[in-house]
Amino acid sequence: MKIIVLLAGMTRGGIDLFQSLLDNHPQISQLPGKFYVDDFLKKINKNFTSNQIADLFIKEYKEYFDSRLNIIERHNNLGPKKNEFYIIDEYKFKNKFIDLFKNKNFEKKNIILNLHLAYSFAAGENIQDKKILILQIHHFFRIQSIVELDFDIICTIRDPIASHSSYVKNLATFNKKLINPWQYYYHIERNFSHIINLSRLNKNINVIKLERLHKNNSDVMQKFCKIYKINYIKTLNSSTFQGKLWWGDQVSKNYLNGINKKFENKIDYSLFFKSDIETIEYFLENFIKSYNYTFKTNKQFFRMKKYLPFKVDQIIFLQSLKKLNIKNLALCIYYYFKRLKLLNKKLLDMAQYPSEI
Repeated sequence: MKIIVLLAGMTRGGIDLFQSLLDNHPQISQLPGKFYVDDFLKKINKNFTSNQIADLFIKEYKEYFDSRLNIIERHNNLGPKKNEFYIIDEYKFKNKFIDLFKNKNFEKKNIILNLHLAYSFAAGENIQDKKILILQIHHFFRIQSIVELDFDIICTIRDPIASHSSYVKNLATFNKKLINPWQYYYHIERNFSHIINLSRLNKNINVIKLERLHKNNSDVMQKFCKIYKINYIKTLNSSTFQGKLWWGDQVSKNYLNGINKKFENKIDYSLFFKSDIETIEYFLENFIKSYNYTFKTNKQFFRMKKYLPFKVDQIIFLQSLKKLNIKNLALCIYYYFKRLKLLNKKLLDMAQYPSEI
């Protein structure tokens, strides 16, 4: 089977939406969400049996077997009336996983393959038809745990200013709690450097733009099927998990009904200083050009502006000061200087970007 690793190339870039479109395809085996493979593999003792590995997976990912537990991703509110969920038989999964490991070594690849195939089997799918395994690990740093395996990578992206706006607006609740400085830095690091870091791996990489995934959905999915030699079917146009309509995660706040042909990026410019946008676009200039995004400024940039705090930096700092949170204040300063180090050069000034699906 061909393994395809899904990564979030940019924050709020549609990785879960893309995975939901792959749901219910008879030639694809996948879990219903993120699988932090690095964390899972670390917990497997070298003396573990297939029985123990299956038990560990069931314990760690209870929500995959009873979706009522998956509140953050709203797998407890599936279906047209948002009142459906799915139950996957744990015993059926476990017995199949043990059976698949007969006469096989406990290598990383076999563990990953058999977890997915056993889950597909327990979900009532014909695993003999499977040609592709979708492994959604989400974060770039997790890839190091499996980098020696043979797999392709697909990462999702969107307009970088829209990504920043969506992240801050949806994930950070300014009036209710402090914004986590580490979390905000990780968002910046992901958007600025993850694709360039991916390009250094000896892997086949493709990019999917959230904007095209909505507006040109059929074209994107047909191209995906052509690349990986699987059948194009109508379910690839529907956002589901276990065949039940999915409305987007809880972070989105509103219920989102899958593909939106009229999709437009909504940018809240009140979350930016003008210098913020100039800095982002300067350091992502080649990215913006390569994927035909639109510049929001006149592209004139004075390098000294990179030393100016972003508006969100200011909000985090003032929040922390108001609440006398010394730890957060210290982290604000630490991650500010860490970002300056990240922006010490044009990280994405590369000759060629991964091709777009």
